[in-house]
Amino acid sequence: INIDKDYPISSSIQLVGVEGLEPSLAPGAVSPAIDLLVRVDNGHIYDEYREGGGITVFYAGVPLAHGRTPNFRVGAKATLTFTVNATAESVGVPEDLFRLMSAERRWSAAQLEVHMQLGCPGWESYAWSVDLDG
Repeated sequence: INIDKDYPISSSIQLVGVEGLEPSLAPGAVSPAIDLLVRVDNGHIYDEYREGGGITVFYAGVPLAHGRTPNFRVGAKATLTFTVNATAESVGVPEDLFRLMSAERRWSAAQLEVHMQLGCPGWESYAWSVDLDG
Protein backbone atom coordinates (compact mmCIF):
# COMPACT_ATOMS: atom_id res chain seq x y z
CA ILE A 1 0.00 0.00 0.00
CA ASN A 2 1.31 3.43 -0.93
CA ILE A 3 0.29 5.44 2.14
CA ASP A 4 2.08 8.60 0.94
CA LYS A 5 0.21 8.53 -2.38
CA ASP A 6 3.60 9.08 -4.07
CA TYR A 7 3.60 7.75 -7.62
CA PRO A 8 6.11 8.03 -10.48
CA ILE A 9 5.94 10.42 -13.41
CA SER A 10 3.77 9.23 -16.28
CA SER A 11 3.29 10.73 -19.70
CA SER A 12 1.25 10.58 -22.86
CA ILE A 13 1.43 12.04 -26.33
CA GLN A 14 -1.10 13.35 -28.83
CA LEU A 15 -0.60 13.89 -32.54
CA VAL A 16 -1.64 17.48 -33.30
CA GLY A 17 -0.58 17.92 -36.92
CA VAL A 18 1.30 16.24 -39.76
CA GLU A 19 2.51 17.44 -43.13
CA GLY A 20 5.07 16.35 -45.67
CA LEU A 21 4.25 12.64 -45.65
CA GLU A 22 4.21 12.32 -49.42
CA PRO A 23 6.72 10.61 -51.71
CA SER A 24 10.04 12.43 -51.82
CA LEU A 25 9.86 12.65 -55.63
CA ALA A 26 6.30 14.05 -55.72
CA PRO A 27 5.94 17.55 -57.20
CA GLY A 28 5.87 20.10 -54.40
CA ALA A 29 7.04 17.61 -51.76
CA VAL A 30 8.05 19.25 -48.49
CA SER A 31 9.98 18.07 -45.45
CA PRO A 32 8.02 16.04 -42.90
CA ALA A 33 6.76 18.14 -39.99
CA ILE A 34 4.99 16.48 -37.09
CA ASP A 35 3.46 18.46 -34.22
CA LEU A 36 3.03 16.65 -30.91
CA LEU A 37 1.44 17.56 -27.60
CA VAL A 38 3.27 15.95 -24.68
CA ARG A 39 1.56 15.59 -21.30
CA VAL A 40 3.61 14.90 -18.17
CA ASP A 41 1.79 13.88 -14.98
CA ASN A 42 3.84 14.14 -11.80
CA GLY A 43 2.55 11.58 -9.35
CA HIS A 44 5.20 12.47 -6.78
CA ILE A 45 4.55 14.49 -3.64
CA TYR A 46 7.38 16.84 -4.64
CA ASP A 47 8.26 18.96 -7.67
CA GLU A 48 10.20 17.37 -10.52
CA TYR A 49 12.62 19.07 -12.91
CA ARG A 50 13.99 17.66 -16.17
CA GLU A 51 16.47 19.04 -18.65
CA GLY A 52 15.22 19.08 -22.20
CA GLY A 53 15.90 16.19 -24.48
CA GLY A 54 15.03 14.85 -27.86
CA ILE A 55 12.09 13.29 -29.64
CA THR A 56 12.33 11.08 -32.70
CA VAL A 57 9.28 10.08 -34.74
CA PHE A 58 9.51 6.80 -36.66
CA TYR A 59 7.36 4.96 -39.17
CA ALA A 60 8.06 1.22 -39.57
CA GLY A 61 11.39 1.75 -37.82
CA VAL A 62 12.49 4.55 -40.18
CA PRO A 63 13.13 7.94 -38.54
CA LEU A 64 10.91 10.62 -40.10
CA ALA A 65 11.49 13.67 -37.91
CA HIS A 66 13.35 14.94 -34.85
CA GLY A 67 12.48 17.57 -32.26
CA ARG A 68 13.64 18.97 -28.93
CA THR A 69 11.78 19.03 -25.64
CA PRO A 70 12.10 22.04 -23.35
CA ASN A 71 13.53 22.05 -19.85
CA PHE A 72 10.61 21.83 -17.46
CA ARG A 73 9.52 21.78 -13.86
CA VAL A 74 6.25 20.14 -12.94
CA GLY A 75 4.81 20.70 -9.48
CA ALA A 76 3.91 18.03 -6.97
CA LYS A 77 0.84 16.10 -8.13
CA ALA A 78 0.57 18.47 -11.10
CA THR A 79 0.30 18.11 -14.87
CA LEU A 80 2.28 19.92 -17.54
CA THR A 81 1.76 19.98 -21.30
CA PHE A 82 4.09 21.26 -23.99
CA THR A 83 4.31 21.03 -27.75
CA VAL A 84 7.15 19.61 -29.80
CA ASN A 85 7.60 20.38 -33.47
CA ALA A 86 9.53 17.50 -35.03
CA THR A 87 10.99 18.19 -38.47
CA ALA A 88 13.35 16.66 -41.00
CA GLU A 89 15.88 18.06 -43.42
CA SER A 90 14.97 15.59 -46.14
CA VAL A 91 11.98 16.14 -48.43
CA GLY A 92 9.05 13.70 -48.30
CA VAL A 93 9.42 10.03 -47.43
CA PRO A 94 11.15 7.26 -49.38
CA GLU A 95 8.92 5.67 -52.03
CA ASP A 96 8.90 2.17 -50.46
CA LEU A 97 7.99 3.59 -47.07
CA PHE A 98 5.29 5.76 -48.62
CA ARG A 99 3.71 2.69 -50.29
CA LEU A 100 3.66 0.82 -46.97
CA MET A 101 2.24 3.86 -45.18
CA SER A 102 -0.47 4.30 -47.82
CA ALA A 103 -1.50 0.65 -47.59
CA GLU A 104 -1.64 0.75 -43.79
CA ARG A 105 -3.59 4.02 -43.86
CA ARG A 106 -6.22 2.40 -46.11
CA TRP A 107 -6.66 -0.24 -43.39
CA SER A 108 -6.59 2.40 -40.60
CA ALA A 109 -3.53 0.62 -39.22
CA ALA A 110 -0.84 3.27 -39.73
CA GLN A 111 0.97 4.17 -36.52
CA LEU A 112 3.84 6.48 -35.75
CA GLU A 113 6.31 5.47 -33.06
CA VAL A 114 7.53 8.33 -30.90
CA HIS A 115 10.59 8.04 -28.66
CA MET A 116 11.47 10.72 -26.12
CA GLN A 117 14.71 10.92 -24.15
CA LEU A 118 14.79 13.45 -21.31
CA GLY A 119 17.91 14.89 -19.70
CA CYS A 120 19.12 14.76 -16.13
CA PRO A 121 18.52 14.14 -13.41
CA GLY A 122 16.39 11.21 -14.52
CA TRP A 123 17.56 10.46 -18.10
CA GLU A 124 14.20 8.78 -18.66
CA SER A 125 13.20 7.30 -21.97
CA TYR A 126 9.59 7.09 -23.08
CA ALA A 127 8.03 5.47 -26.13
CA TRP A 128 4.53 5.65 -27.55
CA SER A 129 2.60 4.48 -30.59
CA VAL A 130 0.09 6.92 -32.01
CA ASP A 131 -2.44 6.39 -34.81
CA LEU A 132 -1.44 8.40 -37.85
CA ASP A 133 -5.04 9.06 -38.85
CA GLY A 134 -6.44 9.82 -35.45
